[in-house]
Amino acid sequence: MTVPIPQPSSAAPRIPKIVWDLLFTLAVPVTLLASKLPFTEFNFSDALGTRTAFVLAGLIPAAYILIDTWRTRKFNPVTALAAGSALTGGVLAFLQIDGWQFALKDSYASIFVTLVMGISLLGGRPFFGFVLRVAMLPDSPKKERALDRLLSAPTVAKALFWGTLIIMLEAILNGTINFFVNLQNVVAQFGTKDFNAQVAGVNAIMRLPSIVLSLLAYGFAYYYVQWAVERDFGSKAKLFEDGMWEALKETTKPLESA
Repeated sequence: MTVPIPQPSSAAPRIPKIVWDLLFTLAVPVTLLASKLPFTEFNFSDALGTRTAFVLAGLIPAAYILIDTWRTRKFNPVTALAAGSALTGGVLAFLQIDGWQFALKDSYASIFVTLVMGISLLGGRPFFGFVLRVAMLPDSPKKERALDRLLSAPTVAKALFWGTLIIMLEAILNGTINFFVNLQNVVAQFGTKDFNAQVAGVNAIMRLPSIVLSLLAYGFAYYYVQWAVERDFGSKAKLFEDGMWEALKETTKPLESA
């Protein structure tokens, strides 16, 4: 009788998605635009041409976001925002501009988010409500009805408005900072190695502050809405926690009979 030999697991550890996101939206563009790669004299501006390297640095992140959206097969207002922003960035990558015009173009993502948030507020459908609807994943008609009651409750609806406004103000702040950082640092003429290197430097400088500001805005919006949920439905109603749907079932009964 032979003793079976244990086989090593063929399942390799998965690389976290945030790593792929940073690779394709930050590392690749910065590498393409860098004046030279670390420990070498090589740069893509010489190898591909400054204009080609610049266009690729804009197209690759856009293509990555679009492919990722298509791959997940989850189309909703949140993924539509990401896809729309990516398409806009892909188109703008072909513009050959510098100075204040480039600084404005490089802030397109913040401008896009500002417009979407503003339109959603004017239309009476705060965008943060769509974010919560996607994140909470109601998997039955009963849960969808409960979520509708949750999001339309007076205090919650008001919190969704202010949460969306906070995200819009963060986008305005982020875009304004990005505009002036570009204006001060990207001073070379378009199509030169110096221009590409300066753009790469600003991208590296702005990535972390941009992420931090976004996290703060979305975090504040979330906690504000959570406070509103507890105010309207009681302390048992905790977003994204076990028992949330049961708590809604208990506390929405008066609304059903109203």
